[in-house]
Amino acid sequence: MTFLERAAGAVQRILPHVEVSAWAEHDGWSTPGAVWTSSGRTELRMTVSIGERGDGRSLVATVQRRSVPTQQVTGGRILDLREQDICRRIATQLSDVLGFHSSAAHGTSLRAIGAAFDEQVVSEHLQEHHQLTLSLSEVFGALHTLAEQTYENRALTFGCILDPAGRNESGAMFPKDFITSKKFRALSDGYRTAYHLSSSGQVLDFVDLDIFGRRSLTGKHFYPEWAEPMARASRDRRCGIALSRQGDLLVFDEGTLRFTYRNGRWQYWNHAHLITLLRDRARAQRVPPARLGLLVGDVYRAALDISFRRSGGLFVILRNRGNLRKIVRAGDAIGDLGRASADSAFDEAVGGTAIPRSVMVELASLDGAIVLNNSGSILAFGAVLRPRKTGRLSGSEGSRTKAAIGASHYGLALKVSSDGDMTVYHKGKRFICI
Repeated sequence: MTFLERAAGAVQRILPHVEVSAWAEHDGWSTPGAVWTSSGRTELRMTVSIGERGDGRSLVATVQRRSVPTQQVTGGRILDLREQDICRRIATQLSDVLGFHSSAAHGTSLRAIGAAFDEQVVSEHLQEHHQLTLSLSEVFGALHTLAEQTYENRALTFGCILDPAGRNESGAMFPKDFITSKKFRALSDGYRTAYHLSSSGQVLDFVDLDIFGRRSLTGKHFYPEWAEPMARASRDRRCGIALSRQGDLLVFDEGTLRFTYRNGRWQYWNHAHLITLLRDRARAQRVPPARLGLLVGDVYRAALDISFRRSGGLFVILRNRGNLRKIVRAGDAIGDLGRASADSAFDEAVGGTAIPRSVMVELASLDGAIVLNNSGSILAFGAVLRPRKTGRLSGSEGSRTKAAIGASHYGLALKVSSDGDMTVYHKGKRFICI
């Protein structure tokens, strides 16, 4: 049961933007998998089989997009094919284990399988999606080992580009021929340089990532700003993998951060749907959805940068600008009386205008919060929040969490913790953690 509960929970660990119904037990054995329940692809039915065909039973649950009730249909409830494949792999791998009656399905074996379950699902999904014969489980295992090592007292970083179009019949094999050598472990940084590998893991070259082109990425691509060269290199069916200095694994394809491993958890990133969720939570009267979507996208990108550099921050998007005085300490808002001359001069530079992503990230690194109205103007930065409403608190929350919960009574609060987690609060409650 412990294994079953953990493995079934992989759906929401890997896909935090979906909702899974309670699992129901059905008499009789059913074919495991994840199938659409309608042509609209808004719901999946997952089936896990227990025991053997003809002498077993099944567990069934439904998977839908996490959504926000709004008067306007946004079209954001459709599940994509990659999410369907992940759910299918979770169901079939879980069924494979629960179908055995031998001692292999008990005790130490189950604990070992459970510990590697999510990574195996992600590895096999990526191998098939990118048509790789290289074992990504082996690659990820090697990178986990690197994350625990240092070179000249500095944590290691690393990068590789897996290219299905690359060919080299006699090349050395990755990772075994390179990870074991200290000099090769420290050679790539994953930011500007990387190993160029074939689909089977043969080393084709050691490259500057700009060799794959400097074509600009668009607003439809999402990635931490420091990883832009890796994101650009991951287009044209290639897969980019980077190990950060914090020990995170980042997987890119088609110019976008697609999977991450950090804090012991694998996650699939569906950025477009996450922005849709945030936009619908921040929806306000007289603000066009497209304009609000641009604002939420800007805040989300800045939060992504903060998340992967582990600096922490807090963003608040107010429903009504008039609520500013209900959450921000007097003297901390742009234009407040009594502000120092330097503060006033800086207020004129950043207040009321859209600012670059890198500047937003730097402002968020200050103690306090960035507060914006729902049309995108910055109302306060580095602000101490003292919301009049606080809601129910357990007493164990940190100061940034308490501020986010209180501020969420007046709008949408997005908190980025120092360990990288991004948590959204609305009306005093946690809405989603990504």
